[in-house]
Amino acid sequence: MKKIYMSMLFSAFAITAIAQEITTTTAAEAPVLKSKKGEAYLPVAGEWGLGVSANPFLDYLGNFLNGYDSFNDGPNFEFASNPANNIAVFGKLIKDANTAYRFRFNVGIRSNTNKAVVSQNQLNPDPAYPAFTDDWQKVNTTAIVIAPGIEKRRGSTRLQGVYGAELVLGFNNTKVSYDYGNPMSADFNAPITNDFDNYGYGDNILGGNEAAASVRVVEDKSGSNFLVGARGFIGVEYFFAPKISIGGEFGYMLGFQTQRRATITAETWDAASVNTREVKIDEYRDGGVTSLGIGLDNLSGTINLLFYF
Repeated sequence: MKKIYMSMLFSAFAITAIAQEITTTTAAEAPVLKSKKGEAYLPVAGEWGLGVSANPFLDYLGNFLNGYDSFNDGPNFEFASNPANNIAVFGKLIKDANTAYRFRFNVGIRSNTNKAVVSQNQLNPDPAYPAFTDDWQKVNTTAIVIAPGIEKRRGSTRLQGVYGAELVLGFNNTKVSYDYGNPMSADFNAPITNDFDNYGYGDNILGGNEAAASVRVVEDKSGSNFLVGARGFIGVEYFFAPKISIGGEFGYMLGFQTQRRATITAETWDAASVNTREVKIDEYRDGGVTSLGIGLDNLSGTINLLFYF
């Protein structure tokens, strides 16, 4: 009987010692969640994360299950975006188990050139051999948005809560310029000019018509748009595979936006100086605006995929 009591006492001490060791280890560091293959689910300090939108993948899966057949609707990588400020690339740097630094940005520079063939103005045109020339429209667009921020994380399981704040800075503008094949002259005060209005960048003929333009645009600058905002966010992130998660967030943003006046430079024929004369017009239609607003963004609940490495 004494041997049994001694064995039970020894076992109790051993269990107590083991329990203390486990408790100490748990208090010192969070448990490492691993898959059946021994791979850690959660990212660790120093690792990077890249975010993409999962919506195309889910749409494709839904179409597949519903029997909708389209080769044009396959999954593709579209970087996660915030509808409130059109941010594209989404990166993270894990500082520790509860903190991550975020940086999102989108830099878009686009240049479109449109050409139109028009009849060439001639004093004595030959009907058998008509002459043609080219009108050109060039559109340059620049859009820059950056958003550095800090993210706090809660939870030790594969389901993590995230919240934090970020600063949003943005800029965009558009410049449209024209080069006409038929110049204005004493013989042709209103030369044949193509109307580029159907290209969606505004009317380039301010006086006359497409066949005879007496006042036409040379340069059209939209007012530069500047944005400064502070955004708070909260959401969830679930690690369904090692270092791969799916999640989403809602945000509340206070933003200040200002837009300068749009300006148009046009040309017309000046008979007094026997030369073309530039006409500059300050336009209030798309500029001279300042706004301050606060509101909830991301109401569509965009789902994001995140890959850590």
